[in-house]
Amino acid sequence: MESIYSNVCSSDCRASCRIRTKVQNGRIVGIQGDPIDEYTFGSLCAKGYAHLQRIYAADRITYPMKQLGKGTGKWVRISWDQALHEIAQKLIDIRIKHNTLLPVCLNKYLGTVGLLSRSIDGFFNSIGYITLMTGSPCVATGVDALSLSFGTCKKPVPEDMLNARLILIWGGNPAWTTLHQMRLIFEAREKGAVLVVIDPVLSATAARSDLYVQIKPGADLELALGIAKVLWAENLVDKDFLTNYASDWPSFRASLEKLNLENIAAATDIPVAEIVNLARLIGRTKPMTISLGAGVQHTAVGGQGFRAISALAAMTGNIGIPGGNIHYATFEPWEFAGEFISLKPPQDLRGSPDGNGQFQHRYVGTGRFGELSAMEPPIELLWVASHNPVAQAPNSGAVKEALQSIGTVVVADQFLTPTSHYADYFLPVASHYEYEDIVISYWHYGAAINQKAIDPLGESKSDFAIMRELAITLNKLAPGFSTFPSERPAAEWLDLEMKPQYPRLGIAHYQDLIEHYRRIDLPPVPWQDRTFTTASRKYEFLSVPALTEDPSSPPQLRQGSEEHDYPFRLLRIRSFATLNSQYRNLASMEVISEKTRVLLNPETAYSKGIEEGINVKVYNQLGQIVLPASLSDSIPPDVLSVYIGCDSKHDIELNSIIALIDTDLGEACSDAKGLAFNNTYVNLVRV
Repeated sequence: MESIYSNVCSSDCRASCRIRTKVQNGRIVGIQGDPIDEYTFGSLCAKGYAHLQRIYAADRITYPMKQLGKGTGKWVRISWDQALHEIAQKLIDIRIKHNTLLPVCLNKYLGTVGLLSRSIDGFFNSIGYITLMTGSPCVATGVDALSLSFGTCKKPVPEDMLNARLILIWGGNPAWTTLHQMRLIFEAREKGAVLVVIDPVLSATAARSDLYVQIKPGADLELALGIAKVLWAENLVDKDFLTNYASDWPSFRASLEKLNLENIAAATDIPVAEIVNLARLIGRTKPMTISLGAGVQHTAVGGQGFRAISALAAMTGNIGIPGGNIHYATFEPWEFAGEFISLKPPQDLRGSPDGNGQFQHRYVGTGRFGELSAMEPPIELLWVASHNPVAQAPNSGAVKEALQSIGTVVVADQFLTPTSHYADYFLPVASHYEYEDIVISYWHYGAAINQKAIDPLGESKSDFAIMRELAITLNKLAPGFSTFPSERPAAEWLDLEMKPQYPRLGIAHYQDLIEHYRRIDLPPVPWQDRTFTTASRKYEFLSVPALTEDPSSPPQLRQGSEEHDYPFRLLRIRSFATLNSQYRNLASMEVISEKTRVLLNPETAYSKGIEEGINVKVYNQLGQIVLPASLSDSIPPDVLSVYIGCDSKHDIELNSIIALIDTDLGEACSDAKGLAFNNTYVNLVRV
């Protein structure tokens, strides 16, 4: 018997590809893109086609386990009843002991972006005020920066890029990470658009550009200000926009006049003539759209860099017009869903004071695991969901120490990740083909149903089922402990979460999405009325807290012994075959992406006596990793590059040498500053 189901990839990815899944006798036998998807047109990326291997991977764990001693690897299989009963009892004991649940910590991120993953947040909201790891390692800095300039972070629909005559991609590589957008970029070029890529690395996208500008890592702020100076000096600005729709333009203009282009050239490694020519291209080609990549924001002044880059669009009048604006991110498609988030804990529970006589969660910035050990009351139970912090958070050595020090660590996942090595309980999570859900894209706003195609493998359960059953267990042991409405099935939750969007999708029920492609009704071009949501109702060139330093004084290059000891800047780059640390356990993905290597310039290799394929040690004050070397002219001589996620299945963790450094922004949108992954310096030696 054969059946076809509608599914959607729930990975934290811009595309949220719709999928047609073929099932025979209860087993998935085929996966292909859904041709009704008007963004992907039925194509998938390499990771999407690997879903079938991932579902049936030999190392997938499909039953609950308990580890007899953190890090020992001595796992024993247990029943769900035992796992949930023991975890529930620990939660009860913590509340009895402390009269609060602040010693309970949730670390959750976007391993899945399905709506039902919000049930995890909902469950912990339903039991009391806890310690919540908050913030975004990916986009918080950029969202804050653009929100300071525009008031709200918005973007055009992806297809609006077809209206551009100049496409400026800054710090991104859509040829590898957003391949469906790359199709639109190619179409725009066929219509005459010019593609400019600014990146420290000659990426696959840069190799296909009309103009590639190789910038010194971390110098995005300086280059943007240098371009802005030329735009103003040569009268390549839109005076109507600056006069009527912008705030603080005179003070920003005055700061530009103080800049010295020779200093900008020295800071960016880009000659003055190239900066001038780039500025002229930007000033004379309209409409221009800017696509901002995450690489820009992962430096200590990444937020300032984003603001300066967005200023180029404002100065040239490329805001609010078709083919213009900033392509980055918007969370408008997600803002409607709030049923899980609005769950409240039982009365009379203490939390962290909010300053107004009320209680709230205790917040810790994501990635800052070292802070957990010093808290009072201390963390006694940590729940990790949809995240692999040992492989993803900075300074993984500190992450391991924190996990080792916490009395009970629960990891809910599909595979024994490096993080689960430090867990006491492992709870097997179902793949998204094994339960019903809804996914809404934060890039193209498409809403898609994810049908249950097969029964969960083994004893695995969806996140929703896990949280629901834990709430039931808790309330049996301690009546009233959780306000989670466990009598409500998943389908009812999805209907409640989606109801506010039915009018904007033109549907009566979420199951109408099975045969139809629908997008949330958002403006295809933002800011057309040029009324912004800032305090001034105008585009803000400088507002508090805008630039933390005078833009006429770009940050100086690093000086001192540390630079001498660790002369190479380490850049994490994304592979087309993996998503952070995911998919690295699949042999086929390892083959097509080749094994993880350290990419370095041949000039650097020659100076260090390193040949292609030779093992090298990359090290700094935090630790070291050993990987084969791969020589590439795409990498500048003072830079080393390694794929994000590295090769943790062989105990090689890139983040063991990534320093924990804050970016300049991020707190406004996510209560925590971003993480400056690309501010790490290292040295290397032949092994």
